[in-house]
Amino acid sequence: RPQHVDAECRYKMADWCYQVVDFCKFNRETVSIAMSFLDRYLSTPTGASRCLSSKKEFQLAAMTALYTAVKINEPEAMDPKVIAGLSRGVYTEDQVT
Repeated sequence: RPQHVDAECRYKMADWCYQVVDFCKFNRETVSIAMSFLDRYLSTPTGASRCLSSKKEFQLAAMTALYTAVKINEPEAMDPKVIAGLSRGVYTEDQVT
């Protein structure tokens, strides 16, 4: 049974991203940038078909957007192992990067 992504899912992922950047002492604006990346990806036919009907794919896309935003906008990038670890083993380093 597909688990459709809704506004609550997006809110929870944004909240999770804020928790991560606060813990890492990154700029909170990085989350806004990550969510912009995510929204732009979801507005494409590929992003919409992959992620809007699967919470797991949506979470992976959000984590990848955060990883990318940190890599571009912060003085220190996150180790892919860290962000994969934050998924509690659901995603691998290769999936996140």
